Amino acid sequence: MATAVTNISTLLLGELQSLSTEARRKHPDIKEAAERVIVVLRGIKTTSTEEIARELSKSDQVLKPFALACHSNNHRLVSTAMHCLQQLVSRHALAPSAIRETLTTLTHVSAQGAVDMQVKVLQMVLPLVTSYGDSVNGETLVEAFALCLALQRSRDPVVSNTAAAILRQVVVAVFDRVESGDEDDGDLARRGAKDAYYVLQDLCLMAADGEPIFIRAEHAVDKRLVLELIESVLTNHWRVVAVGAMAQTLRDKLTPFIVNFFAERAAFPLAVRGIRIAWLFVRHLHEEFTAECEII
Repeated sequence: MATAVTNISTLLLGELQSLSTEARRKHPDIKEAAERVIVVLRGIKTTSTEEIARELSKSDQVLKPFALACHSNNHRLVSTAMHCLQQLVSRHALAPSAIRETLTTLTHVSAQGAVDMQVKVLQMVLPLVTSYGDSVNGETLVEAFALCLALQRSRDPVVSNTAAAILRQVVVAVFDRVESGDEDDGDLARRGAKDAYYVLQDLCLMAADGEPIFIRAEHAVDKRLVLELIESVLTNHWRVVAVGAMAQTLRDKLTPFIVNFFAERAAFPLAVRGIRIAWLFVRHLHEEFTAECEII
């Protein structure tokens, strides 16, 4: 364990020193920010991985050199900064107040179009949502969704497929927050329940070719993906959506779409996904949606 901790500390110090040296002439702001974090890191006396991460997460200075480097458009600086960000994110070493800026920084990096960087960006989205859950809600959660949706449209199959897979896991994580509590799952005043409700509402709207309200999508989202995300919710969290406002959303927005869906001829990939959703209604929600299931 001590060796692992030493390696982590050595890695961060080494990368920060590299940033400082590389940025010395053209990017003095990055050099200054890196040196401030070096001071913070050297001031941590503990040898515990968790405690090192906890101490780093108390400082608002930790993200700054890496965010600045990512915005420099200097490939070497961006590459170094992304490597460090992965270490910080995976170890829960960022301040909660820095999560929104982290997602904004990742969005900037992903827009540069480098496939290897886009994959690294996606690898950080899920731990940001799961490990920093209390800080990833509302507009910050919107930012995470927008980032994944933009990359899901990539022409590169690795990036596109990875983004779709991350989106499914992010949606499940959002509903996990609701199911982990002891209160009524239909109470939208609960932490996370409102986010889950808005996500479900928008998925139902997009399935029926409507415009999302909460989720920000610059382009139309692939309906196959939308149906897969709905299927994921009904598979993993049908108890959550079976009551209260979420159940009403399903009744008002999704069940009419499913019923009408089978009245028309759909493309095979959509038909398969529609049938899966219909089956999940019949299997899990027949008591709450008796009339709708009879129609299906």
